[in-house]
Amino acid sequence: MGECSKRAGLIGLFLILPFYLYSQSYFNELGNRITYADYEQKILSGPYFGVPGAKEGDKKLVHRMPAGLTNAKLFYEKLGMLADFQAGRPMVVIFYPGKDECNSARTTSDPKTLSSDYSAVLRYIKKHGAAAPVYLYQQPHGLEKYEGIHSWAPDPEGVFTKQFFSFPYPCKSFVVLSPKGNYRAILGEFPISQIDVALKKL
Repeated sequence: MGECSKRAGLIGLFLILPFYLYSQSYFNELGNRITYADYEQKILSGPYFGVPGAKEGDKKLVHRMPAGLTNAKLFYEKLGMLADFQAGRPMVVIFYPGKDECNSARTTSDPKTLSSDYSAVLRYIKKHGAAAPVYLYQQPHGLEKYEGIHSWAPDPEGVFTKQFFSFPYPCKSFVVLSPKGNYRAILGEFPISQIDVALKKL
């Protein structure tokens, strides 16, 4: 091969490599391929997060307020709440992914606010006849600020992580679940009053 051909080949290789290294595919929450413009527009204007896709470099949308149907008994059983399951009491689970910029900020770490939020959750479960709230974590670092307010427990066998919180959404998330299997969740930071709304819609 001549020098000109070698140089042309190298130039072609350098032109192609960025395409393979940086090309990305984008998918909506149903798994359908979309354009980058659609992907960006949904994140900016709608209740969506962008998370890693199935292939390295791919991105997919996740709706921040999922609702659906699941096998509720499994989750009640993992938390030792079969009595609540049999009594027909909905479950409220608040999930902490681990310390991040959102949940370690001053505005989300004030003891008075944390205590007030907990009191609000207790009012909501009483109002809707739900079981005692459950506070679960994936990583405990940063939970010291809740000392004296309420306790946290690890996600049993990662079942809630797998089903509802597969990515470390910022701040914390929640899911409300009925014994019939209906659930509603908010992924990432949320107003505490949304737990009341979710229980009402369950």
